[in-house]
Amino acid sequence: MVPLLIGASIAADKIPFYEPLFPRNDIMRIFPVDVRLGHADLKVFPDWSDKRLAYCERKGTIPFLSSKVDGNPAGLERIRQQLEDMPGWLRDNPSMQVFVTDRHEPEDDLERDGHPEDRAVAYRANFAKYLHMIEHLSPRIRAKVRCGPVLMQYWTEHKGKFEYETYDPGTGDFFGVDCYVDAGTDKWVMSPQRLPKPADFLKHIKAYAHGPADARPRVFPELGLIGMPDDHDGKARATWLRAVHDEVSTWHPGTPGWKQRWSFAGWIWWNQTGKNTGPVHLIGGRRDFALDDRTVDAHTVVKLNPPRPLQAFNAIREAEHPARPRTAAPEPAAVNQ
Repeated sequence: MVPLLIGASIAADKIPFYEPLFPRNDIMRIFPVDVRLGHADLKVFPDWSDKRLAYCERKGTIPFLSSKVDGNPAGLERIRQQLEDMPGWLRDNPSMQVFVTDRHEPEDDLERDGHPEDRAVAYRANFAKYLHMIEHLSPRIRAKVRCGPVLMQYWTEHKGKFEYETYDPGTGDFFGVDCYVDAGTDKWVMSPQRLPKPADFLKHIKAYAHGPADARPRVFPELGLIGMPDDHDGKARATWLRAVHDEVSTWHPGTPGWKQRWSFAGWIWWNQTGKNTGPVHLIGGRRDFALDDRTVDAHTVVKLNPPRPLQAFNAIREAEHPARPRTAAPEPAAVNQ
């Protein structure tokens, strides 16, 4: 079985702090930058010299890049050229690749415009244009690029009637879902006692296939659970993270009872702050996802000592990709006299 990719996303200004805390980082989510092309404001990949990509080069980390060009011809051309200009550290390393997507979490972004079915139709049409561009990259570059849609678990399972097929075009090299545990409501904040069991938390994703021929590997480009106020030492979140990994590790052909054609490829922890998605009891708008953080209240976040969730992450990653033991140098061959 192919080892799972285990990654963490780090904000550019936090890289000096977190780089030594993640000895290995397989894959990293990297958000786009704003550009003006013609009369359109678009979001495209950062330059290859971006601090986050420089980190990927140093660490041997696979970049997971996103854009928001929505079928715009100039935007598509910009992305195409950026990929064709892929640097040698990525292009020429057989163990490296790049994951890409356009308009990640389209459901929430497009929620305010038009009818739901029209938004989904527009997204799928724009993704088809994007994938067409990817598929017509020069062969050497196309071989390095993995392109797929990325949907939003919360929207689909709370607003979309559990129907991932509404936005999923059913195409691409992978199918991604961003998965976050609810931070809470205006009456309660997420606590260890309320944590969903991983099998329940992920059951609709596990059961989903676009059709009987859907064999696209599954990826969680963003996975997150806040540092809960009541998880004082981080043990609950560390235990939950291990349990999530244990669950997805069984998602592959060959597992007893497994009926899907697809397998699970990996997950990326959102090791950053999150958007204020509304006031939550005690913590207000804070969304502290970093594996060494615990949210205390609306104004305070503290560092865990020891950072058990971070330690769990590193242990999971090393278990998936154990370091090869060093062997003694071979004895020189005897020379016949």
